[in-house]
Amino acid sequence: MKSRITKLAAAAVIITIVILGLFEFIDTDKTSGVVWAEVVKKVETSRGLIVRCTGTSSFLPNEEDYSIKYFSPTHSRTDHYKGGQITHSYYDDLNTMTLTGVYHTHKHYLSTKFSTREGFLEQQENWMNPRYLIQTILSCEHRKLGQETIEGKLCEGIETTDTAVLGPLPEPVSRLDVQMRLWVDAESKYPILFESRITGEVDGKALTSEGVMDQFQWDKELDPNLFEPNIPPDYVSMRDL
Repeated sequence: MKSRITKLAAAAVIITIVILGLFEFIDTDKTSGVVWAEVVKKVETSRGLIVRCTGTSSFLPNEEDYSIKYFSPTHSRTDHYKGGQITHSYYDDLNTMTLTGVYHTHKHYLSTKFSTREGFLEQQENWMNPRYLIQTILSCEHRKLGQETIEGKLCEGIETTDTAVLGPLPEPVSRLDVQMRLWVDAESKYPILFESRITGEVDGKALTSEGVMDQFQWDKELDPNLFEPNIPPDYVSMRDL
């Protein structure tokens, strides 16, 4: 069972790395209508965030239609949906350094403690949080995409094809090509759309992965109870299986 848990955890990390990427700071690019330093500041001071994520991968089964992520400065929650129902949820708590997964389909759950804050952020928060995503794209080589109307709003975008955006590659990954695009509302200075496409080779096998983050709701006041793991009394710990 421990082997199964390890494989599931490894797969989750690879999926997250492949779909998203993320960490540092910044070229303000004053020739653009959007001053990106202002974008970073607004994102970092956002009280809470809700965002929808969709993604596909050629090397792992598509077990969800989309996920909804919730972020506060010290917590995050991800609900994964299939057929309109939540199949599993993940809760990250930076105060207690705990990651809890609740798997509704099988009525299982698993809670894991992290020994250091840095390790926790490297393994979880950096790979999932748009705050880090934005900073990292700006810290890597990138180019302006100009203006485009998205969801009826005038936006400005940037694009990176710099694989450094993902940080050090896991050992099984021998080749990686990256394209990430970030679009920001020119008026509110908040991100409105993130798109990624990644192709590469893992253990000699070709992979393709695409991800989208949209329906951003920035600076939301989120109920703290939202981040408390919801574990029904009849669910069984995966450590006991």
